[in-house]
Amino acid sequence: MTSSDATVRQDTLVSEFGMADDLHGLAEVRAWTRTTLSGLPADTIADVVMVVDELSSNALRHARAPYLVRLRRSGDSLRVEVEDGASGTPARPGPPTGTGGHGLALVALSTTAWGQTARPDGKTVWAEFELGTADD
Repeated sequence: MTSSDATVRQDTLVSEFGMADDLHGLAEVRAWTRTTLSGLPADTIADVVMVVDELSSNALRHARAPYLVRLRRSGDSLRVEVEDGASGTPARPGPPTGTGGHGLALVALSTTAWGQTARPDGKTVWAEFELGTADD
């Protein structure tokens, strides 16, 4: 597992975290997300952590390595990206069951937009947030 320091690129702050191929690493991804977003309102951080957890756990369950989580902040916008090494069927909310199927529906409700982008070596599932300030 690796993380890189945030870098500034044309007013955009980008932070990345390389995930291990193990569901037990999700706690580290959640902790990294909280630390990276410190200073934002607590409810915003909670929403972003939930989305990062959902997209990361889906990648670990349904895709293959390598896995990378990226937070890309530009002004009042935040884009969460989870890359994996698998191509294939687009991520879609499934019908809810007693054991699952609610995660992507929660992502859709918690974000301003979400989707998937194919890459030659896999895919990126992304979600976007409009960030408020602590006074909002």
